[in-house]
Amino acid sequence: MVKIILVTHGNLAKEMLDTASQIIGKPADDGFATFAVTATSSVQQEAEKLKKTLAACADGALILTDIFGGSATNISLTASKDFSNCHVITGLNLSMLLTAINSRKKLTAKELAEKIEADGKRAVINATELLIKGI
Repeated sequence: MVKIILVTHGNLAKEMLDTASQIIGKPADDGFATFAVTATSSVQQEAEKLKKTLAACADGALILTDIFGGSATNISLTASKDFSNCHVITGLNLSMLLTAINSRKKLTAKELAEKIEADGKRAVINATELLIKGI
């Protein structure tokens, strides 16, 4: 089963996972990990910690980060570069995380990465425009 790893600035990763658990229930396994990046985090030191987690992911891993170009993504890319069955997706939103939780048992890491990217993009909607158009 694909491991889901959230790497974000501050406590966002933990809070996102907690929020997802409130919506769909707490996952019954340990297929999740969170990493908090702070202003004092070292890219190399945090990447080494993340590498240790990735090394134990026999079925692959999906790393979700908050923003492209940020420290969380840089750490994730550095850590995952030697793991062909690990995919880093940026722009984490709750819809992406819910998709990851609900689909990780039935898809490969690559398939899950593609699905999460597509679902995350579909989740961004200008709700005001939808109301104005009456859709």
